Amino acid sequence: MKPLVVITGGAGNLGSACAQAFTEHRLLLADRAVGPLQGASNLLCALGFETRTVAADISSPEGAETIARAAREWGGFSILIHTAGVAPPAPPPAIYAVNLFGTINVLAAFESLTGTGAVGVCLASMAGHRAIARQFDGLLAEPACNPEQLSAHIEGLAPSVPASRLAYAVSKRGTILQVRRRAMNWARRGARLLSVSPGIIADTAMGSHRGSQIPSDGDEIPQGRLGLSSEIAAVVRFAASSEASLMTGTDLLVDGGYLAAVDHGASEARREQWHSLMI
Repeated sequence: MKPLVVITGGAGNLGSACAQAFTEHRLLLADRAVGPLQGASNLLCALGFETRTVAADISSPEGAETIARAAREWGGFSILIHTAGVAPPAPPPAIYAVNLFGTINVLAAFESLTGTGAVGVCLASMAGHRAIARQFDGLLAEPACNPEQLSAHIEGLAPSVPASRLAYAVSKRGTILQVRRRAMNWARRGARLLSVSPGIIADTAMGSHRGSQIPSDGDEIPQGRLGLSSEIAAVVRFAASSEASLMTGTDLLVDGGYLAAVDHGASEARREQWHSLMI
């Protein structure tokens, strides 16, 4: 039997791109939206993949357990790719519920299924590397409240910042921290856990919304272009492969050099604006 890859957010562009990168595997696609999920599965089946689907809402522990149970019933997983996420202009509580609490729920549900050689790769974001997001690390490792309460608390601490954009950056910072926090537990079971932080990806909803907003004032993207979902999928495949066997508990930033340019090529004013979410 081929090894199983589980992909949350399987109906999205990043989820689909990741699925197509694992040609030697069976695929279990999970998403909340049944129609798009079935459409993604149909496309992959037409390409020759052996695919199953499971509809579930990862913002609840029960939803994440539903996905884990489906993986267990299909023989257990080899690779977990967690791409499910919500972005602005969604309300901040919804962003925290999926991006932060959803990540916690998925990793908790799958931890008991991990075994020697298993790998988990969570999609975070370049936004999680903004300085303003790091301010809230103490609230993100073990959130002591629900998404609505967390959202209100963080907004109260940064009232001048657009709430949805703040929620996205902070929640993706939370994904990075959850990977760090749980990597040792996975290692005790012989498994690895990493995160991948894409920059601006042209063929996603967020990338389309940004359009051609390439930064200026000295911090142009060194690679000179936006990224593609297929390029993120290639990094995810590497992270899940034996070639990355010494890597765990870390984040892979895949942004075309954007952050390096902001920190070392931009003016001080623009660097401060970027890290404080003013641009």
